[in-house]
Amino acid sequence: MTAVVIYELWKVSLVMLQRKSLNSDPVLTARELEILEFVAQGLSTKEVAQQIDIAPRTVDRHIENIRLKLRAKNRTHMIACAVMAGLLQVDGYQTEPMIDNGQTRLRNGQAIQ
Repeated sequence: MTAVVIYELWKVSLVMLQRKSLNSDPVLTARELEILEFVAQGLSTKEVAQQIDIAPRTVDRHIENIRLKLRAKNRTHMIACAVMAGLLQVDGYQTEPMIDNGQTRLRNGQAIQ
């Protein structure tokens, strides 16, 4: 009987931890943010490594950690997730929703296809 209660409490705590991790914003280290910005500018792993004077393999590890924290599928998705999470700022990017006025779809007041 006691084992069943402990098991049920364990299951509930796992669910609560999973929900908390899904709802929380990703927390990146200062180094990860620095590397994220370089990757967003289009630098390769080797170029980032040269910029901050660390090994390319270390840069790869940081990129993988960022990707996992953002739950991204690849580098491109990682950058998109970072922008949407507010970790990166893109000139001219606004998160206004697309408006459909019945005939022409508008984004930021501009007609789009």
